[in-house]
This record gives sequence, structure tokens and C-alpha cells, in this order.
Amino acid sequence: MNLKNIKNTKAIFFDLDGTLFDTAPELVEAVQIMLDELGLSRIDQDEIKSFIGRGADNLIRKSILAAGGNDQNDFESGQDLFHDFYFQLADKSQPYGGVIDTLTSLKNQGILLACVTNKPKIFTDKILSFHGLDKIMDCIISGDDVVHKKPHPEPIQLASKNLGIQPSEAIMVGDSCNDIDSAFDAGSFVATVPYGYQYGESIVSQKVDFAIQNISELTSLAQ
Repeated sequence: MNLKNIKNTKAIFFDLDGTLFDTAPELVEAVQIMLDELGLSRIDQDEIKSFIGRGADNLIRKSILAAGGNDQNDFESGQDLFHDFYFQLADKSQPYGGVIDTLTSLKNQGILLACVTNKPKIFTDKILSFHGLDKIMDCIISGDDVVHKKPHPEPIQLASKNLGIQPSEAIMVGDSCNDIDSAFDAGSFVATVPYGYQYGESIVSQKVDFAIQNISELTSLAQ
């Protein structure tokens, strides 16, 4: 579907990890250091990447289990360790090519912009502010702003409410089934990017309105 065929679009929502930013290197490093501190064996980085996208607690718990840890004490200690290490590394993540120029162009064209992520607010804010994107976004919804994270529709619904629009007036751009299901169930349009972290799940779906190859294609929306 051509973006220009979508009527009444007022806002575009973006996932963060794997859509706006390549955050995997820093997440993987923080997890590996956490495992070291817990006395557990490091695990393959691709396995860690497969745990990205469903919130920090999921990433921590699955990484610990994969490394041979299995009790609540490991998880509770791991949370504190991971948060400390990742906070030191988070702003080293880099945006994908074309992201900043595309967001700036959309903003100048009067499109409302939101970041809708499962990432905890402390990390989301650090990454966006370091790159100046907190000033471009009209709304930021992090994982701890909602009761139910993506794939539940609540984050999309909250972003829409905060911007004073209907979910049907927004496009959600993401890299995973979490984004697809959240947006579809909220009644928003769904766009996917081919890079990012799909944790082994195909993002080819009838729920997807269009699959873009590069985020810069979104600028055609307001033309």
C-alpha cells in the first residue's frame, strides 16, 4: 500500500529498539556483564538478541535462565546489575540511517510523532534525549507508563489519548509482532521495517498495511 493512500493520518508512532535505534550492542553487553557478576556463563549474543523487545524484565529473566540460573535471587540481583550497567551504556546506541532526518522532516510537515516502546522510561529518556529526539517527539510512552505493554493495545491507546487523536488516525511503525499486534488491536495502521529484532518470528502478516524498506519512505505521507 502506498503511504499516500492512507487518509486522515495525523500521527506516526515509532517503536524504539530495532526501529529507531540499534540498541542490541549495548543491551547484549549489559547482559553479559550481568551474567559475569552473577557467576553465570556468558551466552551467545544472538540468543540475547532474540529476547529483546518484550521489556527489560523479560530480557533479564530469559538471559539468566539460558545461562543456567533459575532462582528468584538470581533474577532480583540481575535486575539491579543490569539496570546499573545498561544505564551506563544506553546512550551509546545509534539511530538507524535516515531516522533523524526523517523525523525532522515529518515534524516540519505537521505530523504528530510519538515513541511507543516497552523499554523502561529511564532508558528510553536517556537515549532519546542524548540524540535530541525528546524535543522532536510530541509524546513518549515507555513500558512503565502502562499496565499492559505491547502486544497489548494499551500503549497505542494511551499515546493516541495524549495526542488528542483516535488510534485510527495513527500509523505504528515497528520491527516485531509486538508492534503489529498492538497497533492492529488498537485500530491503527501498521507499518513494518525489515531490520531490527523479530525474536525469530515472521513479521509478514495480513495485519500489516505496508512494509517499508527504509524509514525515509514515511516522508511521502505528507506530500
